[in-house]
Amino acid sequence: MTGSQPASNVDRTSGAGFDHLEPIAHQPTARVIAHRLRAAIVDGRLSPGTQMIETRLAEQLGVSRSPVREALQRLIQEGLAEHRRRGVFVRQLTDADVTDVYFARTACEVAAADAIMSAPHNVDWEVLEEALRSLEQAVMSSDHQLTVRADRRFHEKLVEAAGSPRLTKMFATLLAETAICLRQLEGEYKESSYLPAEHARILAALRSGDRAQTLRAINAHMEDALHRLTSGVDTPPA
Repeated sequence: MTGSQPASNVDRTSGAGFDHLEPIAHQPTARVIAHRLRAAIVDGRLSPGTQMIETRLAEQLGVSRSPVREALQRLIQEGLAEHRRRGVFVRQLTDADVTDVYFARTACEVAAADAIMSAPHNVDWEVLEEALRSLEQAVMSSDHQLTVRADRRFHEKLVEAAGSPRLTKMFATLLAETAICLRQLEGEYKESSYLPAEHARILAALRSGDRAQTLRAINAHMEDALHRLTSGVDTPPA
């Protein structure tokens, strides 16, 4: 039989059937570099006051200087780095900086707590319970860095439980700034036996749905941390 070609024999190599597929999104190099540097600041591999030299970073990462420069600008905008006469450095925080960080952190955590208590059925409480258990185990191990990470994770999970991507993003920067401060005070701020009880009070208050009790628990925890931190932070050199 002559005429049109049977549908089963139609040439399917032209790519017309792939029109619905969207291009794979590649993260800009500067964003990847900023993420790596941010993580290094948070976990202490880059300490407060460390100079971040463009040429050295570009060579280490195998990239040109342009995305490194852009990444450093991102960190400056986030408050994690600062430009001085001799270049860009991991930021050192003053008492005023720390006070402001904890003011903003308190606002974020109170907002998250309100969201959690308004829709407790949407919260995976086991995630928060597990974060508390991890903190208890870290404190028992007497491992300072493990305790700092477990403390940070509890607060991360609390804010994430609010279900607001923007609040979570804002809070991540504040936690990074907190990490800088803790790094500055390493050796002075290692008493942590009180942490599990403070965090347990926050979680218990959240689960109870008592807003007044929750706010008291959050504020008490933040005020205590702020008092401990600002008692030893020095003003950085110009």
